Amino acid sequence: MPVAVLTGSVTAIFLLAGLVLTLLSAQPEAARSMITAGWVSGAVAAGTLVVLLAVARRRPSSLDDEPYGEMSEKVARAKEAWHEALLERGILPFLREALADPDSAAAPFAAPPAPTSRMPHLGYDRPGFSRPDGGAPGPRPSFTSPDYTSPDFGGPEHQQE
Repeated sequence: MPVAVLTGSVTAIFLLAGLVLTLLSAQPEAARSMITAGWVSGAVAAGTLVVLLAVARRRPSSLDDEPYGEMSEKVARAKEAWHEALLERGILPFLREALADPDSAAAPFAAPPAPTSRMPHLGYDRPGFSRPDGGAPGPRPSFTSPDYTSPDFGGPEHQQE
């Protein structure tokens, strides 16, 4: 469908531009070329539209027609089985537990503890690294920048001039 719309738009643009150039009689060669390009793109648009209509006519109109009707029946049965399993294995056990002990059912909805720092707790923590002997870890390693010297220094064998 986009091809038919695009070629139809191109047809209108070329024919309109050719008509304007013909009325202005500024460049008759360019006007004839624009009109010819418009008719060619119009033919492409018409051919594309015919092909699209032929394909649409051969395709089934709805999912209830054969062979899709059999599949939709299976999908409906699967959906019903899924709803039943969800009710019996998920919702009803939860409701029974909530009715048996109302305090335990409300526990997951309690407010989270107040944060102790500005950084939020994201649900995971760094691993607990320790020394093999169980002692406190030593000082953290630090980075020292390299020592840069002037480009004139080349060692003891290199003498400045």
